[in-house]
Amino acid sequence: MTISELEETLKEEARLFLSRARGLRGPHTEDLFARRVYIGPEDVHVENYPRRPLAVFNPGAVLEGEVVHLFPRLVFEYYSYASAIGHATLPLKDLLAGRIPRPLPVRILLYPTELFEAVRGCEDARAHRREEGYALFYTGVGKLGDARNTDSKEVFTAILSLAEFDEAFQLKRKAPIRIGLSGEETGLALYLPTKNATFLEGDHILLRPSLSGLPDLCWRGRLDPKTLKAYDLRPVLAPEAFEYKVGWSTNALRLPDGTYLVAYHGILRHDLSYRHGFMRLSPEGRPLGLSHYLLAPQGLVECYGDRPLTLYGNGLLLHGEELVFVGGVGDYAIGVFTAPLEEVLKRVVPL
Repeated sequence: MTISELEETLKEEARLFLSRARGLRGPHTEDLFARRVYIGPEDVHVENYPRRPLAVFNPGAVLEGEVVHLFPRLVFEYYSYASAIGHATLPLKDLLAGRIPRPLPVRILLYPTELFEAVRGCEDARAHRREEGYALFYTGVGKLGDARNTDSKEVFTAILSLAEFDEAFQLKRKAPIRIGLSGEETGLALYLPTKNATFLEGDHILLRPSLSGLPDLCWRGRLDPKTLKAYDLRPVLAPEAFEYKVGWSTNALRLPDGTYLVAYHGILRHDLSYRHGFMRLSPEGRPLGLSHYLLAPQGLVECYGDRPLTLYGNGLLLHGEELVFVGGVGDYAIGVFTAPLEEVLKRVVPL
């Protein structure tokens, strides 16, 4: 099998899924979420870089006991929109009450050092606590191959990447993720524009590769921890006729019964707004239930920004019986939103 045949295999899988997987959702929006706090660039201080950010948004989130770790995307200028990923901590109760230290101390953890990040940096973390430390899926925006080759129509590529840190947030490894049919080192693999990844149980993951000529779908698969090859990919969620595309929004949250809850986003064709629903999944990523939209941008603060009509989720936490959605607002700020878990799950219809 060649690289072209490998990509065609994935495309055929996507075509078959699209032919039978649409019509599960309507465009209905029922916003269940309370607005708790917004954190703008003026509210943070970056401790290890001399410039002030112009945008602080799209933060991954990890809850450890009563402390929440935030991993926001930082942009310091708009000429090239190059991003870094920072880290901040504070008590979750303070975050939900809006008691934010001003300024909130943030330290940059990830910034462009490799060719695959060298154009627009490191974007949109999905954060996870692992036994050996922390793991962040993120999007590296740069080039693959020879940096001197500028003849290609695609000067840069958004490529799914993984960064692993120890307990003290010292970087151990970061690398782009390849797509293959198996995790074996000797097997074929290719780089595809890919985003929106999160861990499920063990080596099972969610991700969203883009295949030329086809709409973006939400997929599940497995990730070999040594080779960083994603394999055994299967489509899970398709865009409806009223959507431009869909993607995974947040990390997958493990529920008490062992299933997982994850937010997805759809971009509506009629206004290009980002709206979020929820899907329940097995530990391996098989779909169990699906909701309509339960969170959408409202009002001036959420509808206006560097990217209007955009709420972009990255973090999903559980605080008692309260679901906490942490995301970006308009590509300039962080928003924290909460809803009763029971009310969200009531609207996740079994598949």
